[in-house]
Amino acid sequence: MAGSHAELASSFADVLNVSRTGVLIRTAQQHQPGDEWPLILDLAKTPIRVVARVVRCEPVAVRRGMRPIYSLAMTFVAPSAEAQSLLDRVCRTPPSRTTPRRRFSISFARRCPECRSHAVVKEARHRYVCSDCDRHFSGLRIGVIRFAR
Repeated sequence: MAGSHAELASSFADVLNVSRTGVLIRTAQQHQPGDEWPLILDLAKTPIRVVARVVRCEPVAVRRGMRPIYSLAMTFVAPSAEAQSLLDRVCRTPPSRTTPRRRFSISFARRCPECRSHAVVKEARHRYVCSDCDRHFSGLRIGVIRFAR
């Protein structure tokens, strides 16, 4: 959950991972396993307020002269129906991709950029289809070099 934050016992923490039943955070405060704390998760547009119990607390970064950083695993204690509904929605939503991943290839022969097959048929100017994987793609030849995407 890159960029997500939490407020734990009046201090801020970075959220590393969240599930329907618990959360993994990074904090500068050491906590004892079994302790229960109010926790505000800033994951969605609506903050999620729950009570969480410390399951594990381990130092992850100890540098000379610096305060240690701790990885804190917590489980939710009787979350409200509203909090559970928000957690279900956050955990069910797949991470969004801002740009679709497109494969780009360079070759000396006409090839499919997906499966690298030579079974390519020209549909129109700069438009091709692979008869092996049925992928439609654009292609361009400059000299002896072919570009496909």
